Amino acid sequence: MIIAVHDLRRNVSRAVRSVIQDADPTIRAFIVAHNLPVEDVRLALADLIDENPGRVRVEQLDDGIRSPSGPFNYGMRSSTADYVGIMGSDDELDPTSIREWRACAEARHADAVIAKVVRGANRGLVRSPAKRVWKFGALDFAKDRLSYRSAPLGLIRRDAVERFDLRLLEGAGNGGDLPFVTRLWALGRVVPSTGLGAYVEHADAPARVTWAAKPIDEEHGSIRWMLSGTFINSLRPSYRTALGTKLLRRNVMDSIRKRDGGRALTNEDMAGLRRSIQMILAYAPRSRWLVSRAHGAMIEELLRDAPRREVIVGWDEIAANPSHRDSLLPARLRFVLHRQAQPRYAAAAALIKVGSSRYLPAAVRATIALATTVVAIVAVLVVRSVSSG
Repeated sequence: MIIAVHDLRRNVSRAVRSVIQDADPTIRAFIVAHNLPVEDVRLALADLIDENPGRVRVEQLDDGIRSPSGPFNYGMRSSTADYVGIMGSDDELDPTSIREWRACAEARHADAVIAKVVRGANRGLVRSPAKRVWKFGALDFAKDRLSYRSAPLGLIRRDAVERFDLRLLEGAGNGGDLPFVTRLWALGRVVPSTGLGAYVEHADAPARVTWAAKPIDEEHGSIRWMLSGTFINSLRPSYRTALGTKLLRRNVMDSIRKRDGGRALTNEDMAGLRRSIQMILAYAPRSRWLVSRAHGAMIEELLRDAPRREVIVGWDEIAANPSHRDSLLPARLRFVLHRQAQPRYAAAAALIKVGSSRYLPAAVRATIALATTVVAIVAVLVVRSVSSG
């Protein structure tokens, strides 16, 4: 597991300890000291290094760039493990996570296993991707809405990193993993994790690069870079529509929401959002009709020459109300049953807690076995009835 360390005020020892708490010696932590003296990082982890010989590797990357992409790419290039994963230095893993993910990958011949992700001490479930609730085999980019999982949390076969030419976008302050996961989800055999183990996100770090306020043009730099690439434009239409809808529904709307629901939007922000929206609509024209009516109205407003901030704020308030019809219905009603449209997306997101249960695969198998048994018994009775007649 590759852990990039940018700031020793973060609880990196918690992250490393969570990786090596499993007694399996093949489970190891690879720490990349990013623009930090490697001796300082080794000193902070001295007890864990001494207690677990050969299981904690610390190397330095001094590139002078405030981006997590560089150290993660470096770790994946330098790793010799069969499987790799990336992890924030202030996050942690449940005790059984890596063991379960690896067993899942082996059993299902997967290129990647998508982790169940929970947040904080209350372990609130992250409801992405909003996959088909019964699906625990290979997932489909469009049908299982994989693009909503924008970070490659879980486990990846190292040879898949090379096979699919997977790289985080160098220099990106945030969103650098977007091109990486889009290639992986579209090209690889990807399965959801099963079992108890989860990736646990924490928000107790003193600062995060990805949470810092940035101009929209910088904030959406990864989106624009990706949309201008050859690979992304070679995807099949259903994949393009799924990705475009996600970018509007999540990336564009999150940019508005983090600016006080639009109240803190500057004219420069709105001009930047217009440029991003235009690129997304050129890539996936149908996506504008699949988001909610509220989101659609915000998009239409931002495409105006002079967007009205108060109109955006009003629609954002409606979008945040899950019981309002304009937050539930799609922007164009004839797409109400489309897989990427707001009603089906909202339903799938609501059901994801059921789909992430470790009991679901067993329950499905038991149901199939029971149904098969019932059909067999009925068939036997019918045959006997015909024979006796």
